[in-house]
Amino acid sequence: MERYKLIYNPSAGKEEAANRAFQTANLIMNKNDVEFTFYATKCKDDAMNKAMESCEDGYDMIFCCGGDGTVHEVVNGMMKCKKKSKLAILPAGTVNDFAGFLEMPDSAEEFYEVFDKPKFKEVDVAKINDSYFMNVLMGGIFANIPHSVSTDEKTIFGRIAYYFRALLEISEQIENSFDIKFTIDGQVYNIDTHLFLISNTPGAGGFKNLCPDAKIDDGLLDIVIFEKSSHLDLVQIFAGVFGGQHVNHPKVRYMQAKNILIESSDEKLVLDVDGEQGGKMPINVSVENKALKILIP
Repeated sequence: MERYKLIYNPSAGKEEAANRAFQTANLIMNKNDVEFTFYATKCKDDAMNKAMESCEDGYDMIFCCGGDGTVHEVVNGMMKCKKKSKLAILPAGTVNDFAGFLEMPDSAEEFYEVFDKPKFKEVDVAKINDSYFMNVLMGGIFANIPHSVSTDEKTIFGRIAYYFRALLEISEQIENSFDIKFTIDGQVYNIDTHLFLISNTPGAGGFKNLCPDAKIDDGLLDIVIFEKSSHLDLVQIFAGVFGGQHVNHPKVRYMQAKNILIESSDEKLVLDVDGEQGGKMPINVSVENKALKILIP
């Protein structure tokens, strides 16, 4: 009998995660000889610690039910273990960028169809200093937005709350830039930067083509750097983001690499890692190729 651990965030997705988790597990148990153990997260690092414990206890698969923040914690826990369980993501959060990239369904019935004819993919995991991230690291303007929106605002308005906060701050934010030293696979670049992104997948924040060439299993990270620009340049860059044409603008640098070192003495530089507040400079970012096996449609 296979054993599954279902880790869910009870406050995720307008508090719908618990219902979605139990409905999904019930469908699976009704038709399969499996054992589920449930765990509701209560505070920061709960999901990480429980995922690490689950891998060490030899669970066959960890089901993660929540948003990108819950996925981030679960992946960090799994990556701390030599023997890793398989991972399945049931999206139920305000922001589900990574699950959206995988095209994972958010209803119990559709998820069961994926589970019933399982396919697994070995995916890369990015490492930042001593922790990990699955989707995107962002630094510079607007990186504070995910941490400025209250839980109540996210519950009521969902992803729109982030866009509204960004709109309120846009006139102030676009005046800011940061002196940053990037060492990308040994090549040094000193750039006055509005914003940079290091991504494992093509999209983030609802924008599907931020890093249009990104692949989740190629052993490479994609980095896009938005240099300090005039307002006209920024308008042109933003207009191209939806289709991925922004990477062709002369004020945008787009590269792929295995190792990226980022250094800056600017204390106002904010980092965001998969929706969680990032650490302090310097940061060393690398990639572990095909480090996790994940359920896909």
